[in-house]
Amino acid sequence: MHTKFSKNLTKYRKRCGLTQSQLAEKLSVTPQAVSKWENGSLPDSEFLPRIAFVLGISLDVLFGLAQEQEEPDLEQMISDKIRHTAAEERADVVMQLFYAVLTAYHDYKLSKQTCPENLELETFAELKSDYECAIARLNDDLKYFCFLKIPENGVNAYIEDTDTMVRLFETLADKDALRIIHYLGSGMRNRMQSLGMISSRVGMPVEKVRQVMDRLDRFGLVWRVSVEISDDPSIVYGYVNSMPLLFILTMAKSLTRYIRFHDLYIDTWKQGPFRMPDVANTDPVPQISFWDAEPDGSKQSIEGGIHNEEM
Repeated sequence: MHTKFSKNLTKYRKRCGLTQSQLAEKLSVTPQAVSKWENGSLPDSEFLPRIAFVLGISLDVLFGLAQEQEEPDLEQMISDKIRHTAAEERADVVMQLFYAVLTAYHDYKLSKQTCPENLELETFAELKSDYECAIARLNDDLKYFCFLKIPENGVNAYIEDTDTMVRLFETLADKDALRIIHYLGSGMRNRMQSLGMISSRVGMPVEKVRQVMDRLDRFGLVWRVSVEISDDPSIVYGYVNSMPLLFILTMAKSLTRYIRFHDLYIDTWKQGPFRMPDVANTDPVPQISFWDAEPDGSKQSIEGGIHNEEM
């Protein structure tokens, strides 16, 4: 059994793409301990469930007492779960799945983690790494999840044209534009409206509505159609139900409320998602402390005075 354990430990460690040192770090042991286990020693019993969990196998498989079952079709399982869930309940299932994804990055936890309910404070789950980042709002009044896979060279190439984004943000900085967007976004599908109708509904001058609608048209957020229902042709507008805009506005609100409370927070990043090799922004940062040691062993206070006595 010792031999089977050692061989399987080596086999499944390599399958997970882990070095002995990386596995040791996940188990909070030394690399020498892992090396001994792979050369015939058995770990203390308390480590066995943890080893199996990290390697994604059962203890029976780890000890060679059972064959590893064929890996389940996870995508099909998720698809079946969503398909067989009532439409009004799917959003909660999706949030639970996303939350479970984030908890997987806390790979030192053995117990199943479930999405919290009935939160009194505005609470978020966040993930920041060199490869992905994600944020989820967990409160029942409004839940969302946003996940970004960071390209190898950063997000810069995709958003390097900042002029168009500046024009968009200038438009969104207009309270009247936001009010019109809210009104348009509350409508039904395939609703076309004239400037006069929008003007009367939002209580703004027609010319102001025209200016806003023309700006929204340039961003593809509305479309214009020429109609002839009388001797005087006119233009009517339809609203594009823009998901990116919806997320921009929703997450902007979260940002302005200052994200303070987390149910889950994973922070492992060493470089930001904006990879700019031509700009030096990756130099090591100095460590900050309230006391700086002097050459003679004394300490300098925050106020600048020298204290030789122990504080």
